Amino acid sequence: MMSWSSPNFDSREGTPVSLVVLHYTGMATAEDALRRLVDPAPVAGAFPGPWQAADIDPATPLARVSSHWVVEENGRLHELVPEQHRAWHAGRGSWRGAENVNARSVGIEIANGGHDFGLPPYPEAQIVAVMGLVRDILSRHGLDGRAVIAHSDLAPGRKADPGEHFPWARLAQAGLAVHPAVPPTPRLPLASVGSQGALVARLRWKLAQIGYGVGEGDVFDEELSVVVRAVQRRIRPALIDGALDLETSALIDDFLERVGTFRS
Repeated sequence: MMSWSSPNFDSREGTPVSLVVLHYTGMATAEDALRRLVDPAPVAGAFPGPWQAADIDPATPLARVSSHWVVEENGRLHELVPEQHRAWHAGRGSWRGAENVNARSVGIEIANGGHDFGLPPYPEAQIVAVMGLVRDILSRHGLDGRAVIAHSDLAPGRKADPGEHFPWARLAQAGLAVHPAVPPTPRLPLASVGSQGALVARLRWKLAQIGYGVGEGDVFDEELSVVVRAVQRRIRPALIDGALDLETSALIDDFLERVGTFRS
C-alpha cells in the first residue's frame, strides 16, 4: 500500500483547533485526489477535469492544496498533514465571524466524485470511518459536534461539498455534528429574492448567529439566497431552492438553538 504525505502545509502560528471541516474530493478517483493533495507543484495538464477550461495550457500552475485526512470509499484513512500544522483545504471563507479557517481547523477530504461526477452516494464503510475519525479529532482537541461544519457552510458562494447526500443527521445522532429536527412543517413561502422587511432582517441575524457569513440589512438579495441554499443543503437537502419557507425557517430556528448564539 502506498504511503501518502503532503508537503503543502505551514504553521498554525499558535491558533488552536476549533473546527473540523468536511469536504468531498470532487475528483474521479481517490487516487486522483491523493495525487492532487500531495503535489508540491501541480499543473493543469496533470489534473484534467470539468473544473477547468478545455483549452487551458497544460503547463498552467495550479494552487497547492492539502488536507489533514483523506477517507477512501472503503474506509481507508490517510493522514497527509499532521494536525499540529495548518493544511490548505478551506480557502476563502469564514465561520462565526472569523476568517483564515485553515489556521483553526482540521480538514477531512472524503473521496467522492461530487457534483461534477454525479454526486455518488457515500458507502457505509466510508461513513463509519468518517464518524470514527471525527470522534477522535473532537476528543483530541476538546471539541463537540458544534465544531463540525461543511465546506459549503464556510464558503457558500464557492463550494457545495460534502453535498446533499452526506448524512448530517446520522452524525448528529452520534454527537458528532449538529442537525435540526422539527415536526413535519408545511413549505409555506415566506421570503425570496426581492423580499424585504423585518422578517428578512431577522433571518440574517439568525444565520449570522449560527456562523454563516451574512451582513445586516432587511433585503433578501441574491447573496442571501446563496447562503440559504447552503443552509438547506445542510439541513434540508430534499429541496434546495434558496428561498425561505416555513419549514426552512423552523429548521433554522432549531439549528440555532442547538448551536447557540455567539455574539449579541
